[in-house]
Amino acid sequence: VTLMKFTSWENGYTNKITRARTLFNFIFYFLDRVSRDRLKLNCNMSSDILMLEKRKEIEDILNSYENKNEFHYDIDTKLMMYNEQAIILKISSNNVHNQLGTWTINGGLEMKYDALTVVSGRRFFRVGTAKAIPWTFMEDVWKGYCIDLIEKLSMEMNFKYELVVKDQFGELDPVTNQWNGLIGGLVDGELDIVIAALTMTSEREEVIDFIAPYFEQTGISIVIRKPSRKTSLFKFMTVLKPEVWLSIVAALAMTAFMIWILDKYSPYSAQNNKPKYEQFRHFTLVESFWFALTSFTPQGGGETPKAISGRVLVAAYWVFVVLMLATFTANLAAFLTVERMQTPVQSLQQLARQSRINYSVIDGSDAHQFFRNMKMAEDILYNVWKEIALNQTKNRKDFRVWDYPIKEEYGQILAAIERTGTVPNRTVGYQMVLDNEQGEFALIHDSSDIEYEVYNNCNLTEVGEIFAERPYSIAVQQGSLIQEEISRKILDLQKDRFFELLNAKYWNASKLSACPNSDDSEGITLESLGGVFIATLVGLLIALITLAFEVVYFKHKRAKVAEVSVVNNTVHKDKLMYGHELFMTLGRSSNSDDQTRWANKIKLDSTTGRLNNALFFRRNKFQN
Repeated sequence: VTLMKFTSWENGYTNKITRARTLFNFIFYFLDRVSRDRLKLNCNMSSDILMLEKRKEIEDILNSYENKNEFHYDIDTKLMMYNEQAIILKISSNNVHNQLGTWTINGGLEMKYDALTVVSGRRFFRVGTAKAIPWTFMEDVWKGYCIDLIEKLSMEMNFKYELVVKDQFGELDPVTNQWNGLIGGLVDGELDIVIAALTMTSEREEVIDFIAPYFEQTGISIVIRKPSRKTSLFKFMTVLKPEVWLSIVAALAMTAFMIWILDKYSPYSAQNNKPKYEQFRHFTLVESFWFALTSFTPQGGGETPKAISGRVLVAAYWVFVVLMLATFTANLAAFLTVERMQTPVQSLQQLARQSRINYSVIDGSDAHQFFRNMKMAEDILYNVWKEIALNQTKNRKDFRVWDYPIKEEYGQILAAIERTGTVPNRTVGYQMVLDNEQGEFALIHDSSDIEYEVYNNCNLTEVGEIFAERPYSIAVQQGSLIQEEISRKILDLQKDRFFELLNAKYWNASKLSACPNSDDSEGITLESLGGVFIATLVGLLIALITLAFEVVYFKHKRAKVAEVSVVNNTVHKDKLMYGHELFMTLGRSSNSDDQTRWANKIKLDSTTGRLNNALFFRRNKFQN
């Protein structure tokens, strides 16, 4: 252990006062011997400083004092004080004291060895950090990225430490001009080392020393809630508006009706020219509707009408079908792709230009200070430009523009943040983001913190690119001898890829795989196109129901036909018996000419095998 031992600690203040009185008695005795007025003595015991109204050079008097090295006279302040002496000792583990040097007010620091070769032997430090997830957080004990780094440095550098956790990183109070938080702890000597998510700034570097960065290039980013996807089995139907679907159905029905009309009344249609067309398609109303419907399929509607008027109508309808199919296909692909890739905003500039999404920062955070500094810079640039444009005499025409040439976007962003209001802490900020299910609130915050939350919460997403990048670094007191030692260890840990292991531990991207719909490249889900399969199943069900009706109808019709056939057979037998009876009657009552004439009339039909109906229905006449 290296320490400074003041000799006044051994002698005590009583001894100091005694020696001071001895000195002034000597001075007064010396002054009495010269022809001068007596000095007015003012002794301020509380500050241990004695002040004299100088009538003679005090240094000349001290030179005559035998114990002159015990006191110091400051020529600039005209103050005389006790010459404190400090002995710098190095105490080894076996309690051996080695004197490295001394320090006095008169002589300053006197080292027995080169000061650059003296490495602090102190192996106990007060290490400061600040609460920030995932850097330092409490789970029964303190854990986090910084805690792991402190433990690693403690083992590598062989020191013990006391952990001091503060709520603030450190800001300069403009009223008291004093630093608070971790920076204030280093300035006041309360802390020896600060290992936290501490950014390097020029203001902080004026009062403390930064070591080589341990976390490269973090910055500020934007986090919003993932817009909730409205899944629907019939989502493909939403590609076109309802009025478009109704228009398509109306066009299909109108085309089918017109095909039926044209085929029925056109003199050149197939059904009106049966001798010309041996086999043709009869376009009834049902058949015309089926033709219009099947025209949407790749195989087409089948045989077309024969009349030119019908073909012109079909050609125009086919153009309509091709355009509608192409439009639907393109819009369906774009609709499903954009649904997976779309986010409300893509950058800070887009966020600033829109008004639907509110956004804010954590009060007093680095992001908040960044926007305030950028707003101040814009104001300064505007004043400089205005001064040049208004007061320039030679080149005034070079500054004549219709509008201010620099965009004041940061002023607008800061004004929007003030309208929304800053959030008190990160917990409240992330909760506000999660409470807006439609992604209507965004938090602008540290990118590493946002990335950690995104990996651990499936409902959050980071948008835009990181801006205002800066590294995180370890800080020590100004002039600290352990600065170089820690810097060397940081470089060694980087070579050993220690920081990569910490990054993989606390920013584990594999957690995203557990999130639903985490991989948008997997393709279209069944939920989006399930309605297509449902429509197919509905068609199958309707076909089965239709088949049942067809079977029942066919059986009913066949039974009815069988009944009619029985009746026809009975009538046929009656006709044969009546014909025979009539023929015999004619043979008995008529001459040969009448018999021949009626015999030719009584014959079977060549196609049906039945008696001539005309003859059959004249039964009463012949019977009479």
